[in-house]
Amino acid sequence: MKRILYLALIFLGSFLVTDCSKDDPIPERLEVTINNQDLVFNSILVDRQGSNNSRYFTAVINYSTGRIINFYANVGDEGSVQNFTYTIRGKVYKQLQDSDFLNTNISVNTNARFTMTFSGVLSSFNTVTESYETIELTDGFMDVEY
Repeated sequence: MKRILYLALIFLGSFLVTDCSKDDPIPERLEVTINNQDLVFNSILVDRQGSNNSRYFTAVINYSTGRIINFYANVGDEGSVQNFTYTIRGKVYKQLQDSDFLNTNISVNTNARFTMTFSGVLSSFNTVTESYETIELTDGFMDVEY
């Protein structure tokens, strides 16, 4: 929970110091269908981790932290992303069970741009019912310049 608040503060703080000009590119987007609901995450924060090549991505809808997608990738790696999570109202879905999976196809991964498609099944463990709850992600697409 502290990490989510920390990322939210970084995310919101970055918009206070961002300068937009007339020739800025079209805003980045992450689009995905989750359990048959089409979602557009139109606010994307890319956190560069100092001198290493890791990029941490946080995507939200309309600057709200009600739905969050987080993951990281190393620049130049065209394999898979790491630690992909989807959070909705504090409930975190990720790869927990053997049946969970995330298929990614990274087509661009440079120091200035990241593009991928993705789909999969993620889980969250419900401590009240002591059972897993799953979500299905389909038609995922992300393109961000940073």
